[in-house]
Amino acid sequence: MKDNRSVARTLAILELIAKHDEGLTLGQIYRMLDIPKATVYDFLQTLYRADAIYYKDPRLKNYVIGSKMFAIGSVYTKNSNLIEASQFELKDFADRYGRTVFITKRINDKIVYVYKYQPSSSKIVTPQEIGTVSRDFEYGPIGKCYAVFDKTVRNGNIPDFDEIKKNKYVYSSLEDNSHICTLATPVWNFENRIVGVLVASDLAMDGVKRDAIAKDFVEIAKHISRRLGYLGNFDE
Repeated sequence: MKDNRSVARTLAILELIAKHDEGLTLGQIYRMLDIPKATVYDFLQTLYRADAIYYKDPRLKNYVIGSKMFAIGSVYTKNSNLIEASQFELKDFADRYGRTVFITKRINDKIVYVYKYQPSSSKIVTPQEIGTVSRDFEYGPIGKCYAVFDKTVRNGNIPDFDEIKKNKYVYSSLEDNSHICTLATPVWNFENRIVGVLVASDLAMDGVKRDAIAKDFVEIAKHISRRLGYLGNFDE
C-alpha cells in the first residue's frame, strides 16, 4: 500500500521539530526536509491551530512540540504493553530495595522516560519524570545499555562492551562522584529486539550488594521479556 504523502510529511515535520529543543523556524524546516515552503507553511499553521506545536519565542517564530502532542503521547502510558508487563514486578523490586524505578524507550536519537515509581522508602529525589528526554548514548548507564544491546544504535567502542553484554546490566561508576547510583538492564520483545531499558536508582553507597541486586533486576527483565513474547536465548 502506498503511503499517504501528507501524513508522511506531517510526521516528518513533527519528528524534526521534536529533535530540536530550541525550536525550528519555517525556513529551517522546509530547507532541512526539502519540502516546498508553502506546503510546510500550511502544515505548520494547521498543527499550530491544533496545539500540536507552538512558538517557543513568538519573536523568532521557532516551533516546538505543543500540548496536544503531549496529551496524545501520554495515552501511551495507559496502553503500553511494556508498562503493563513490567509495573508489578518493578514496584515489588522498588519496595524491597527502596529504589526508584523507571522504564525508558529509545525514540530515534532520544531516550524517553515513560514510567516512574518511587517507593516511600526511597532515600533520593530524582529529577527524572515521565517525559524526560536524554540523548546520552555513551556515558550514562542507560545510554550504554542501549549502545550495547540495541542494534540500531550499537557502539562497539563503549567501555566494557563485552562485560556489559555478558552481564546484561550496566551500573553507574562509583568513581564518578555522583550521589546517585543507577542500574540499567534491557528488555526484549517478540521481534527479538530491545523494546526498552529498565532503570533503578538509589543513593551511591559502598558496601551495598550491587551484583546481587543487579542479578535480581536482570531476572525481572527476563520475565518481562518472556511476557512480551521474546523466545531468544538470554545468554547470547
